[in-house]
Amino acid sequence: MAGFDLKEGKYEARVASDDELWSAFTCVFSSKSRNDSSYKFGFLKAIIDNLYNVDADLKLSFDQLFSKFGEIYWNLILKHGLRQKAQAKNKKGTYLEQILYDAEKKYRIVEHIPYESLTAEMMIDITHQIKIKCKRYVVGALYEDTNHLFYSFSKKEERIQINPVMYEFVCKHKTVIEKLNYYEWAKFLERVNEESSATKLLDKIDKSAKRNNLSFYRQILFDEFESKNCFYCGKPLSPNKVHVDHFIPWSFIKDDNLWNLVLACPSCNAKKNDKLPVRSYLDSIIERNRHIIVELHRPEMRNYQASIISRVYDWAKLNGYDKEWKPSNQRKVFVDTD
Repeated sequence: MAGFDLKEGKYEARVASDDELWSAFTCVFSSKSRNDSSYKFGFLKAIIDNLYNVDADLKLSFDQLFSKFGEIYWNLILKHGLRQKAQAKNKKGTYLEQILYDAEKKYRIVEHIPYESLTAEMMIDITHQIKIKCKRYVVGALYEDTNHLFYSFSKKEERIQINPVMYEFVCKHKTVIEKLNYYEWAKFLERVNEESSATKLLDKIDKSAKRNNLSFYRQILFDEFESKNCFYCGKPLSPNKVHVDHFIPWSFIKDDNLWNLVLACPSCNAKKNDKLPVRSYLDSIIERNRHIIVELHRPEMRNYQASIISRVYDWAKLNGYDKEWKPSNQRKVFVDTD
């Protein structure tokens, strides 16, 4: 049975060499993989962008994955007008394109607005429509193309479970796999789109997932958790001069996780930019996250594990984020108030 027809699949739980694991991905990026649409590239990106949202069993729900999938394609299709398969004789687009154009009409969106500006209700509705159509084909297809080594899946339970061996491998080589995926995706889009649309494709794909408005998290940390000092230098923060910083750079994680967000003064936020803080800050953010879980019971922290931020920090270093930063002035040490 073809992979896309499978209702469920189990990953091969065995020792696999790095060569075997690389081979699983080179199959996706080679001519052996049949691609009528760009869906497999988009689904792989959705998984990579959700790597640090897995639960303790390395599971991701279809809702998590197809929410990111919808965000990616909202920008590629509606903003940039990119077709996701060769134009058919009847000029009908893919199911995904039809869903997104129908959503534009349904919600009377006259001019393109970014995905993050949609209401939560709109996002839930769009994610549901995409999930119903796209889970039928893309989940099993990528499972098959990665030689049954990447993940298990169940369409009935609507989830995937990443192979622990593959999870560690992908996290260690995230940047390379991501770039290979972008390159093959861009080549595919060049073939099915007119030249005028197919410009700066790598940039368009990379920026298809945008940073969200972080004011919501600023309020949680500043008002609810009472973070009144810059996490890095300890300088007192005033309500109108508070920046939300990704402790581990957003360009690596590609997601806004509460456990990775800290409040910083404008100076520290600008100087740190896309660098990792020195390792001495890890203990402080781990302790800070423990307080958020204990005191605030935030639902955004439900899949958080104390070890995750240390592991992501090390994976970021392996992926080229090796320039550490610290403020020139001494910061105030986080104090346990229990």
